[in-house]
Amino acid sequence: MAISTVASMSSLFNLIYEDTLFVAREMNIMVNLVTPYSAKGWMDRKIGIYPTMVAVAVAEGADFAAPTTFTKTLHATLSPGEVITQAILTDRRIETDLEDARRDCAQEMGNAIATKIDTDLVTDIASLSTDKGAGAGSAATVATFATAVTTLRAAKVPNPMYAVLHPYHWHDIWTELGQPAGTQALLGDVANRALQDFFVGTWLNMRWWVCANISIDASDDAVSGVFNPQALAFDSRKAPTLEPERDASLRAWELNMVAGYAHGVRRTAFGVKMTADATAP
Repeated sequence: MAISTVASMSSLFNLIYEDTLFVAREMNIMVNLVTPYSAKGWMDRKIGIYPTMVAVAVAEGADFAAPTTFTKTLHATLSPGEVITQAILTDRRIETDLEDARRDCAQEMGNAIATKIDTDLVTDIASLSTDKGAGAGSAATVATFATAVTTLRAAKVPNPMYAVLHPYHWHDIWTELGQPAGTQALLGDVANRALQDFFVGTWLNMRWWVCANISIDASDDAVSGVFNPQALAFDSRKAPTLEPERDASLRAWELNMVAGYAHGVRRTAFGVKMTADATAP
């Protein structure tokens, strides 16, 4: 029996293409959690610090003669640099693609630079001098993060405080919160919200964030952190800028996107790194 089907006419139909998917990327969160700077030019930024003044008792009629030398000393240096991403699109590539290839390419280039900035800033967490994490090979716990908050408060670090965790560290915290047990230290409303939403916004006197841009080392460990915004800094020098360049002999467009910035630890005493196991659950 001769049956006419779609397959018999497929060569006459135009193919149907869905919009191309972009590679999954993490949201850029760190720029909003650190101390912001901006400037023109490419000189280093020198950050000074004042000494701590101390008030002491003085007797009546005594001529106090032990002044504190109040001057700045160099505390940190931020050195700017450039990052770039590039793509070359031929005329045929642009003219044949049903989608706007140049627009999509520019969007992905911007995402690439945003990821680079976020990755640089979370990497700075590992440069903080104090580590209160569970340690390499050990799971992250609520108690270790409570210790980090206590350490910072004892050092008179002001609010706000932020916890930025690798997703696997957050999973360990969520598991601890969500497993009812006789020895469970933290249940009630916080645990209930963790069970329902997987993510809890603010508790233990800080805002919690999850960032997949934190890297895992060869031993399956990662470094999360707890910090005040003054601990780290981002110094913008050149906003991400797209510059197309025509290559006539190649019949193509070269797209370059460049950004310039500095980043680093600003006040190491205002943050604590949290090293812990980051094995996939």
